Amino acid sequence: MTKTEYIAKLTKYLRKLPQKDYEEALEYFMEYFEEAGPENESLIIAELGTPKEAAHEVISRLLDEKVIEDTTSLRNKTTIIWIAILAVLASPVAFPILLFFLAMLMTLLMIIFAVMVTALALTLVLLISGVHTFFTSFSLLSVSLASTLFGLGVGLLMFGGALLLLLISFEICKLIVKLITLSIKWLIKKGRKS
Repeated sequence: MTKTEYIAKLTKYLRKLPQKDYEEALEYFMEYFEEAGPENESLIIAELGTPKEAAHEVISRLLDEKVIEDTTSLRNKTTIIWIAILAVLASPVAFPILLFFLAMLMTLLMIIFAVMVTALALTLVLLISGVHTFFTSFSLLSVSLASTLFGLGVGLLMFGGALLLLLISFEICKLIVKLITLSIKWLIKKGRKS
């Protein structure tokens, strides 16, 4: 395989990277070949491995860099997810791993969605019931003060429970997202060892 063929195949594997990262990766490989010279092309190709292996290494390293960077913005998170998908696809045993990864990802996304919908529905029900009970208890003032105070307490308890449930479900969702991120990192490290 010549340098031109190697770079062409490598370009095919790296072209879905973000434009800046794609250009930097190709520039790196071009400079690496140029510094080695035409007489050392076969040694460089043997050192780098197949174009798919080299692309996998670049994508994995790029993913590690992106995860370490500030991940607070939505753009950085989507970039990390995209690079993680590319890292899985660039591995030598990509298809079985891809199927497993997609099944696991879909399952986790459905779990996250179910937890969020359930928590929001329960929060909404507790909130509405709490407000209704709180204001309805004032109508019991003519019957007894104890009933009114009990109704006020139950209404406030439901309202507080709704807020607590909302906070707990938010923390659970954060934990699930963190577990997904750790799973992706684990898959990438597993792919490097294969």
